Amino acid sequence: MVLLIKASRDPAENWIEAIAADLPDLEMRVWPDVGIRDEVEFMIANQLPPGEFASFPNLKFVASTSAGVDRLLNDPDFPAHIPIVRSINTQRTATMCAWVCYQVIGHHRRFANYRENQPKKIWEFMHYPPPDELGIGVMGLGTLGGMAARTLRGFMYDVAGWSRSFKTIDGIKCFAGSDQLEAFLKRSNIIVSILPGTEGTNNLLNRETLDLLPEGAYIVNCGRGNLIHDDDLIDAMDSGHIAGAALDVFKTEPLPEDHPFWSHPKITITPHYSSNGSAKHGVGVIIKNIRRARAGVPFEDVIDKELGY
Repeated sequence: MVLLIKASRDPAENWIEAIAADLPDLEMRVWPDVGIRDEVEFMIANQLPPGEFASFPNLKFVASTSAGVDRLLNDPDFPAHIPIVRSINTQRTATMCAWVCYQVIGHHRRFANYRENQPKKIWEFMHYPPPDELGIGVMGLGTLGGMAARTLRGFMYDVAGWSRSFKTIDGIKCFAGSDQLEAFLKRSNIIVSILPGTEGTNNLLNRETLDLLPEGAYIVNCGRGNLIHDDDLIDAMDSGHIAGAALDVFKTEPLPEDHPFWSHPKITITPHYSSNGSAKHGVGVIIKNIRRARAGVPFEDVIDKELGY
């Protein structure tokens, strides 16, 4: 059995070291030095050149290193029969949760205004509502969204969640499906999206749905850039209905230099930066499924390709 690694942010050497600690007998190769392709049975990758996945005839699964698998699902040459194992990296979950809390609390407590006042030597207490009077709406209640919702609830915010199917989280009011989207949006002063990129989430925040949010609502998006209709968000901010947005993901990445988001005074941009985690925190699901392959039992934590997550 051979594992092929095409690393992205974390060097391949880190993946090799972390996996070898549990599977010292597993042969590992690093893209593009694939060796004999028939020998490769497992792969860690988010993307390969067109047609490459199909060139490994004995491939049993591909493990994504990213929470989103849209690059794999959007590859027309990706073999339909090959399972995609989802990324489960506890450090990625923690770092994304920290980014979300930073954006939510920073907006709520008006930290940007204090940074502007400091060089002007302005001593001004700016009013902010108590946390339990501010509705936070988390869109997407999987591993990442669930942790963000629970953490924000720990800061005493009034947190609700929305997902495709109904979830139950202690202390969080949960909404589900298109029928409950309007009620969810109307009670959310700050929207936090950690939704995957699917057909169902494409332009979900558009002129109509943005209008359902309370006056002065704020948008935080670290899920996927397809969620937001860019022009509609700009119009909603220019009209004053939306107070602003903190955006980490975009329809096109890197964000084009001529995109109006760069210069809009109400938008904070980070470069797909919200979540990061070292390999040693993400190998567990891979090791588990290699062992399951050796035992001849079905894989776990496999992406539903129809749902997109």
